[in-house]
Amino acid sequence: MDREIPIPSTLSLAAFFARIATAATYRALSYPVRRLLNTQRAPTFNKDVFFAAIRAGCDVVQIAHSRYLMPSTTDLYHQFCAANKTAPCSLEVSLPDSEDAVTAHWIGEPDADVVVLYFHGGGYTQAGTEGYLRFWTQTVKDLNTSSRRLAVLQLAYSLAPEAWYPRQLREAAAVLAHLIKSGRSPSSIILAGDSAGGNLVLSLLSHILHPHPSGDVARIELGQGKIGGALMISPWVTFGQAHESFTSNQGKDMISPRQLRRYAGMFLAPSATPESDPGRVHGDAYTEPLHNDASWWKGLPRVVSDVLVWSGGNELFADAVADFEWVFREGWCHGEDEDGGNEGENVVFVQSPGRAHIEPIMSVMLEPGVKGDHQIIIEEWIKARLERSG
Repeated sequence: MDREIPIPSTLSLAAFFARIATAATYRALSYPVRRLLNTQRAPTFNKDVFFAAIRAGCDVVQIAHSRYLMPSTTDLYHQFCAANKTAPCSLEVSLPDSEDAVTAHWIGEPDADVVVLYFHGGGYTQAGTEGYLRFWTQTVKDLNTSSRRLAVLQLAYSLAPEAWYPRQLREAAAVLAHLIKSGRSPSSIILAGDSAGGNLVLSLLSHILHPHPSGDVARIELGQGKIGGALMISPWVTFGQAHESFTSNQGKDMISPRQLRRYAGMFLAPSATPESDPGRVHGDAYTEPLHNDASWWKGLPRVVSDVLVWSGGNELFADAVADFEWVFREGWCHGEDEDGGNEGENVVFVQSPGRAHIEPIMSVMLEPGVKGDHQIIIEEWIKARLERSG
């Protein structure tokens, strides 16, 4: 499964950075004109330039580039702990019927009242970034009180194309099963993720409802309990790109259609040419939740207590997430019996106007020290789960 990633050439790195610089410069110089003409742009000058740079980089970045330039999720965690003078604390869990293991990293105390099991985004191909560590460190600090404590366990899952589906689901399920078998009540666990990590949350919930056919994904035994909550930020719910927001929001968001197609192709299957654009790729019921019938989610209220799905009005995923709400809520509300029985008050979908993909996470880097309404929505939802756990 592992692949040797070659060190990129100096020429290819120069071309990569030149592409980013050119895109950022163009957006900076053209912003006043585009603002005057009211054409596609992010709400502010800084975001417009920054998002353009990210789009340009992700459109052309090769795996060799990202592996060379960015530390792994685990290495970054240790660097972050050293910079902030905190002791690292990690968990290693063996995968079922395998000699392999997966690592997850603690932010906060492992014996906290509530644990957020977090799956970072990055199209399943990119490591977790510092923004995640900053966001969750601040959230843990702000929500911890003398009586209730929150912690986050960030999964350092294997990345594509070195590892592909369902490896990431195997790792997520193994860690969740370990937490429960170690004595932690499912009600004290919140599953959370952004973008591809949100996709992984939905895959894990699907697996609990419908055990994965591969047979090597750990079964999740909840007993008489249920998971305390599921939080998804800009979840990737389909690999298709037919929704209108993929066109109308292209100049407002930080991700691009080509980038997503490439990442989806790397995630779903090994390829001799993983960097190429595969066009439309098709997943299954676990990886493309939008395309499941509502009946797929029947019984979910017996698996998880509360669900929050956040999306931004300016992101490519906006319309797909809106469509997913209907399917998901229909299944949830018919989760108890054929005649209904669950009105769905515990399912909340929020779309923040003018916000881009995973902006609650990105804002800690773009607007440090400022807590926006999009972040407060998520914080208050977690706070309510924390207080209820008492």
